[in-house]
Order: sequence, then structure tokens, then C-alpha cells
Amino acid sequence: MAKITFRGLEEYIRAIEKLGVDEETMISRSIYPGAAVIADAVKAGINSLNTREDGVRYGSGHKAPGPTEQEKRDLAESFGLAPMRNDAGYINTKAGFDGYGSHKTKSFPKGVPNALVARSCESGTSWMTKQPFMRRAVTSSRKKAEAEIAKAFDEETRKRMQ
Repeated sequence: MAKITFRGLEEYIRAIEKLGVDEETMISRSIYPGAAVIADAVKAGINSLNTREDGVRYGSGHKAPGPTEQEKRDLAESFGLAPMRNDAGYINTKAGFDGYGSHKTKSFPKGVPNALVARSCESGTSWMTKQPFMRRAVTSSRKKAEAEIAKAFDEETRKRMQ
């Protein structure tokens, strides 16, 4: 928590009023550093996914070890953070996958949705083993992200209180 020293009560009241005027901006600027920590961990998780050879058929009890190299690249390229939103007083951003991959199929003529590939990797399918990269990334980086958010918020508070 930021420590700030004031000489008079009036000066303290003015400083507190400054904080209340632009609180949403302060919170928004604090959230992104924490979200970036989690996003970096997710990207590292994507890079660590096991892959399978393209065109190899799996069956009779054998599951594919993961997505193809191209699907893995598509996941890495499509991953990102959404713009900041205020949902009924909760200021947040979302991390996720956007768009379609380069692998086109009969069912997906635009390409397989990247979110579907990510979900298949995360939870597994009847033909692919699960590799929970999102869950691991969020769990392992949560404390560091919270610390970054607190650090950024303290810095924003310090700037405005001077």
C-alpha cells in the first residue's frame, strides 16, 4: 500500500478528492499489468503444447498428443486481451482467442475457430489428449498478477496524491 505524508487536513482532503475524480482510469491502468502477466503465461503455455503430425489418423484407442504445428501457431497469433470494460461496476478485461485458423474443413469453410482448438486442447476430446495450458497458466501466475495490479495501483495513487 502506498504511504503518503500530509501536513494539513485540508491538503489531505484535496488529495482524496483527486483520487475519486478519476478512479476508473486508475483502476484500468492497474488491471492491464496484471492481465499482461497472465497473458505471458498463457503464451508460454501455448508454446509448450505437444503437437501431432498433420494428416496422421488416430484411432483404436490411440489419441492425438495435441494440435498440429499450424494450429499451435494460429492459437499463438490469435491470443490477446480485449479492451477494458465496466460491467456494472466491475472493471475488467478478457483474455481469449479470436478468429479462425488456417485449417479449412467441410464443417468450417472459413477455418476451424481458434477458440474451439484452444478448448479442445484444454479439455481434450475423444481423439485428442487434454493439455490444460490455460488453467495452469492462470493458476501459476495469479499471485504475480495480483502483485503487479497492487504495484500499479499504488503507483497511480502516488502520482495523483502528490
